[in-house]
Amino acid sequence: MNIRQLQYAVELSRTLNFSQVAARLGITQPALSKQIRALEDEVGVRLFDRSTTPLTLTAAGEHFIRKAEGMLYQEEQLLRSMEEFKEGKRGRLTVGISPFRALYLMPRVAKALTEAYPDVRLVLCEAGSETLRKEAAEGKYDFAIVNLPVDETLLDVIPLESDQLVLAVPNELLPRLGKQSVDTPLPLSACKELDFVLVSQAQELRRLFEKRCEHEGFHPRVKTEVVGLSTAWEMCRAGVGATLLPLQYIQKAGTDEGVTLFPPAREMRSRQPVIVTRRGAYLSEYARFAIDRLLEEQNG
Repeated sequence: MNIRQLQYAVELSRTLNFSQVAARLGITQPALSKQIRALEDEVGVRLFDRSTTPLTLTAAGEHFIRKAEGMLYQEEQLLRSMEEFKEGKRGRLTVGISPFRALYLMPRVAKALTEAYPDVRLVLCEAGSETLRKEAAEGKYDFAIVNLPVDETLLDVIPLESDQLVLAVPNELLPRLGKQSVDTPLPLSACKELDFVLVSQAQELRRLFEKRCEHEGFHPRVKTEVVGLSTAWEMCRAGVGATLLPLQYIQKAGTDEGVTLFPPAREMRSRQPVIVTRRGAYLSEYARFAIDRLLEEQNG
């Protein structure tokens, strides 16, 4: 049994299609089948059930793949830990982060990293927290920034400053709120007559908002659905509808005199972001440097 056979088996477990995996690996299908058969002969059990369409993993195969993924991950960590012993400290820092946090958290960190480690390439993988949590647990990033909760049996956690959420309401829609003070939290029950611009239902911020509205006994009047916070903010500025945004984003993007910001009800006032790394993962010197700079940015 060798590393290549483990890689082949893991790749096959993900698509359960010999021809697709062979094409991706750049080998022939018979060669792939031969390697998998040799692996099964060596371990003494069948890992894949070829009698089904599509191919399926056997119970032994499911156990084997879990262990093989762990072995391949440990091999990757070992190789990465040796990078710093190479002259020049060349490397790649992969960070999982949401688009809006990349906007307000990463620019100064990226500048400091470039100055301290000119031969290190920074790669930002932008996605939502749900995807980031899953892929961080799989070891796809050096570290990621996600919202709580996370599975702390799989991930190590470093807290960051909380996101402060605000309800942004175009001034032309203010009469629909009645007499509401900007100095006190805006109850969601007062928002029933507002039109809203919200991010998609796949995003946690949208689900959080709709859950709280449902708790107040109504569904928000979503007039426009968008993907990014930047689009939601620009739509709000144009008077299309109100929206829920982190205050840190608005401060970075620039406030607008045509929009009034209200603190929302207590249950929606903040979200807790954290830096996460896979438990037991090797952290390079430059990954630790980037994390330290993030913490300094938050505390500074």
